[in-house]
Amino acid sequence: MRVELTLFDVGQCRHCERVTLAGGRWGNVTFPSMVALIVHPTEGAILYDTGYAPHFMDATAGFPERLYRWATPVDLPQAQRLEVQLAAHGLRPADIRWCLVSHFHADHIAGLRDLPNARFICMREDLESMRAMSRVRGLRNGWLPALLPTDFDARVRYAGDGVARALPAPWQSLGEGVDLFGDGRLFAVPMPGHAPRQLGLCLRDAQDRAVLLCADACWSHLTFRERRLPTWPARLVTHDWAAYVGTVERLHTLAHAAPDVAILPSHCRASLDAYRAATHGGSACASS
Repeated sequence: MRVELTLFDVGQCRHCERVTLAGGRWGNVTFPSMVALIVHPTEGAILYDTGYAPHFMDATAGFPERLYRWATPVDLPQAQRLEVQLAAHGLRPADIRWCLVSHFHADHIAGLRDLPNARFICMREDLESMRAMSRVRGLRNGWLPALLPTDFDARVRYAGDGVARALPAPWQSLGEGVDLFGDGRLFAVPMPGHAPRQLGLCLRDAQDRAVLLCADACWSHLTFRERRLPTWPARLVTHDWAAYVGTVERLHTLAHAAPDVAILPSHCRASLDAYRAATHGGSACASS
């Protein structure tokens, strides 16, 4: 049960590596914002997150939201804009039928308003938690409500409302997941900690490689491979630290039990580039 998978970098931000990774560099490094284009044989073009978009700059133009822009300076070159990369694959934003929202931090949802015909799938707890926050607390947690389409509620479906069952091999160590379209191709799996539930995604790509898109379950593959957790400042923007550590342990177990699974954190350049090199020979079509 395969799908076509292509990874885009849709913008990037800069932040101190040491905050995101124990033993990391003290200086700022660049974190790509990954978007996955999934082509499903019956459901058509699907996105996993949207990365950055000009809407982010609009939503952070005033105070206190501008503090978000200052804390993680963003760069979105024209060549990395989502519509440009979709066009290279013969698609327009209007062609996207579904967008799977891993969670509601701005670097994952800034382009939702550019998808006029998409339906959305997310974890109910993530959306409700963000909406319950005050403006300041929400900002501290990366929530910019202006990024949501005005008709989001009419277009959303909650992954957790589906029937959960044991995940198939090789992802079984992660526990249960929901078969999103009932055909065994895309399984939503909770990755709690960074956000209340956070939607991870298990799939097999066109080359039959098992893949786990794990969003911000960690920022680096070194976190789950070597148990190098983020340092204490990162806890300030972590929803549940104990759950975060538990999710990292699940990834650690998976990486050792099934080393052929491509575990792809959304901001880990090493993991994303390694997948592209193995799958596309490092070709430019996979990343801009």
